[in-house]
Amino acid sequence: MPEQPVTDADIRLAAAWDEVTAALAAARSAVLDDPDPRNERETADGNRYLLWMMNAITQNAVLPADADRPSFRPMIAATHHLGAAGPDIDYDVALVRGGRPHRITGRRGDATFVGVCVYDAGGAAGTTGLLSSVDLDDLELGPDGTFTLDLGGEDPGPGHNWIPLPADAGRLIVRQYFHDRTTQAGGAWTIERRDGDVPPETLPTPASVAAHVHNLAVQVRWNAGLNQLWGTEYRATPNRFVRQSAAEIVAAIPNPDVVYAMGWWRIADGEALVVHHEPPPGCRWWGLQVLDRWFQCYPDRLAHRNDRQVTANPDGSVDLVLAATDPGHPNWLDTGGHTLGVMFFRWLQTEPANLPTCTVVPIGEVTR
Repeated sequence: MPEQPVTDADIRLAAAWDEVTAALAAARSAVLDDPDPRNERETADGNRYLLWMMNAITQNAVLPADADRPSFRPMIAATHHLGAAGPDIDYDVALVRGGRPHRITGRRGDATFVGVCVYDAGGAAGTTGLLSSVDLDDLELGPDGTFTLDLGGEDPGPGHNWIPLPADAGRLIVRQYFHDRTTQAGGAWTIERRDGDVPPETLPTPASVAAHVHNLAVQVRWNAGLNQLWGTEYRATPNRFVRQSAAEIVAAIPNPDVVYAMGWWRIADGEALVVHHEPPPGCRWWGLQVLDRWFQCYPDRLAHRNDRQVTANPDGSVDLVLAATDPGHPNWLDTGGHTLGVMFFRWLQTEPANLPTCTVVPIGEVTR
């Protein structure tokens, strides 16, 4: 049997897979060589993080996506564990062809907030730049919540729902924020190109597959290095919050409608962290999310609460308690036995007057 000749395509694909191999080694090192000690639970969850990350990234790599034939797809379940994705937030994603006119048609639903954001295609580091956005409640909606939103092309003027779609646009995300998924129905929408200048569909080529493999390696490196991207100096001074705007936050897909505050938390065995918060008046939605040191959230633990899932103090302030076991406090957040991680506050369309404060106490001294 004649030997298969090595082609340029083979060389490009081999180089792309070598990138993936190196990225996986870097991701493994991010867990095994973390500078802080790990207990058995943290070791297990750190390696589960690698599995969740590979599951999410490889699924996204093979899912069909065509910017010339756009369609929304929900963020896959595995991704909701990673990168501080909000448990109360749904993300519907569509690829778009920048500079071409598009149209979204849908029904708003009952979510507390629905926003549309347009992003560029993403840089080499894995991050994505925001280009335009709109709150659906600022649009003209039908009595039943139906709407049409045009993107790109000429601005049709007053009375029409429209936002720009610049030439460098590559991705569009619709976010829904929920207070209670059991009582709030989600919205639904579709997207289409409004021009007829759509090229014929093409089958995958070695070059296109090599590009997908390369992007997989970029995403592995970005996710694995997230806890180094955001402030090692803050890790050295834990149990305090630092305010960040959407432009400042280290995030792949920042939301301009949200004010963020982040911080590293650290507690020893037998300790709890009490987070004292004075909610800003009129805030549509706020929430605190507890993550491990790899920015991983756990759906099997009570690791997040929003403003309608807490019991307030008589003066309206709220104390939230991070601990490995339930101290009997109504606003307990489960650290899952971890001793170190990240905490993530979001305020929707509201600027807090004061950032939350943190106090470490023995778990037996937590005030009910």
